[in-house]
Amino acid sequence: MDYIHELYTLTEGHIVTPSELLANAKLPNYEYVKFSNNGIGLHVEARCLVEEGKYVIFNYYFDDADRLQKLVMESGKISEVIFDRIVEIEKLRSKIRITKRLAKIRN
Repeated sequence: MDYIHELYTLTEGHIVTPSELLANAKLPNYEYVKFSNNGIGLHVEARCLVEEGKYVIFNYYFDDADRLQKLVMESGKISEVIFDRIVEIEKLRSKIRITKRLAKIRN
């Protein structure tokens, strides 16, 4: 696997765009998709029916270049971070460092 390419994609890429989320509003299991400016980019809140009578709220946080920074799912009183760009970048950098160390040991 090309970790450098993966790191570039994770750093600069668009995992999901606000316009893709707008299209979700047309899906039958979405109650709403709301957009607001949070001062550093867009905040998108989407309420989605996941099973009979059970709704979850997804909060998407984008930077000023419309790159997803964080995705948080709320279900009742439970809140779960589904994606955090900073955390994912650091995990991948750590994986790259470990891979380099292992390569040095093998050689």
